[in-house]
Amino acid sequence: MNNECSIVRDLLPLYYENMVNKETAEFVEEHLRNCPDCSSELEKLRAEKNISEASLTERTSDAEVITGMKKKIRNKKRKAVTIIVACILIVCILIYQFPVYRLLMVCGTLSYYDNDEISMLISIGSLSDRIEAQSVLRQADAAFQDCKHTDAECDELYGLLSRYATPSKRSASYVKYSLELWSAHLGDTEGYIWVYYSQEALDTDGNTVCGSSNVPSLWKVEKNENGVWEVVSIREHP
Repeated sequence: MNNECSIVRDLLPLYYENMVNKETAEFVEEHLRNCPDCSSELEKLRAEKNISEASLTERTSDAEVITGMKKKIRNKKRKAVTIIVACILIVCILIYQFPVYRLLMVCGTLSYYDNDEISMLISIGSLSDRIEAQSVLRQADAAFQDCKHTDAECDELYGLLSRYATPSKRSASYVKYSLELWSAHLGDTEGYIWVYYSQEALDTDGNTVCGSSNVPSLWKVEKNENGVWEVVSIREHP
């Protein structure tokens, strides 16, 4: 290999990539026309580049396929998660709106109530009815925590709800209670409210004076002449 061949072979990679000036390119081309060995080296270089580019293209194609597959898998996972979340939300809404499980909480007293009363138990009613029923619960709250008035005074203050007040003759110091609205089904002038309560009246020493625990109760309500809801009937299993 003469010196000119050595120079040309050093220049071949740059020549192949069109990275030499015009004069250098003409020099290389003139040498290649007269030198089969260097021409062969150029062909080898071209072959290697083609193989490298083909391999790169193949790898790029494989990468695109893999990326596409991963994207499809992610999309399927997102759809599956979305469906699962939607199903859970639907189930939660149904359980909230139709708490059938409450039948188990009153299973020992179901025979005491008729089918219409039980159907009102397992449907919480409309939001507007539940909001309107809060006025009745506020009346009941006052009765439940009252332990300072006589029987007659409680009757005057709370009407039928006076049964939940603790008359002063019991000598209770304070009352602990919980009152939960289960359902409200109200018409224009009358309706029904299901509640669930526990109550414990205690004396100054913390001893229980009287109380009730985990009692489901059905209240019939009517609007009085002032448009205020009042409890007119209470049904509780004896």
